[in-house]
Amino acid sequence: MTKRHGIYPILYAFWDDHGRLDRDAMARQVDYCIDQGAHGIAVLGLVTEVHKMDVNERLNLVEMVGAQIAGRVPYAVTVAEPSIEGQIAFSRAAAGAGADWVILQPPPIKGTSAADLIRFFGTVADAIDIGVAVQNNPVNLDVALSAQGLIDLHKAHPNISLLKGEGWSVDIARVIEGSDGAFAVFGGHGGIEFPALLASGGAGLIPAPDFLPAQIAMYEAWRAGDRAGAMEIHRRLLPAIVFMSRSVPGMLCYGKRLFAEQAGITISTERTPALQPTEFGLAQMAEFAADIAQAARLRRPTEAA
Repeated sequence: MTKRHGIYPILYAFWDDHGRLDRDAMARQVDYCIDQGAHGIAVLGLVTEVHKMDVNERLNLVEMVGAQIAGRVPYAVTVAEPSIEGQIAFSRAAAGAGADWVILQPPPIKGTSAADLIRFFGTVADAIDIGVAVQNNPVNLDVALSAQGLIDLHKAHPNISLLKGEGWSVDIARVIEGSDGAFAVFGGHGGIEFPALLASGGAGLIPAPDFLPAQIAMYEAWRAGDRAGAMEIHRRLLPAIVFMSRSVPGMLCYGKRLFAEQAGITISTERTPALQPTEFGLAQMAEFAADIAQAARLRRPTEAA
């Protein structure tokens, strides 16, 4: 199997006037991301407001997005069911909807031991037939593995060869080195440490799509050996990345609006509870939009050497 890599935007949820998922807006989002050069697409992260959906809505969204992608780019689906059986069933449903790989979240039980977590992930991974990643996010999730725990996980279950690694870049570098590069590691948190991840041998990024054209340009510059160009793009984006990553409600308020303006999507309504924008926040967002546009123009993917 070709090693996964690149920028996989994780989609926002858009709602129609009746408070249901807006199929047209979701389709427009998928097409925009693919047209901008996304290497893949992901769904069902915090960006997708999974905490506001029931399981039927999540499955409906997985099917909706899979149908719109229609095999044009690889498709990754986050799986957060709290039981082994639930994760197996959801993963199989995702595969049936076109997912190429799943991202398993740990069960939300504080105090879960590393051994139990490895057993949990391994049992799920051994029961499904598509690519398997785990999400290790010690910042936003109650349960996470140490760098050594992730290395032990791969040794026990080599079919787990992808990682959404959202810890400190130094720890991620230890995982990559300790597993002899077996993990294809994708970063998160908007790409705040993306250059460090790439320098350590990381494979890509799973960000919100707010900065998609610029982050694709940065990634392609890095791959082409133009690290100075990649770093210049990152420096332009960093204030916006920090602003959006301060809180999930803030990201859903301002990040979604920032993206919607770029993609030509109208936000019909929000599913409550939802943070409402302020005049100051919208002014900040407008400044970031200009910075992002400038960053994307610094280097286009088609100009990679």
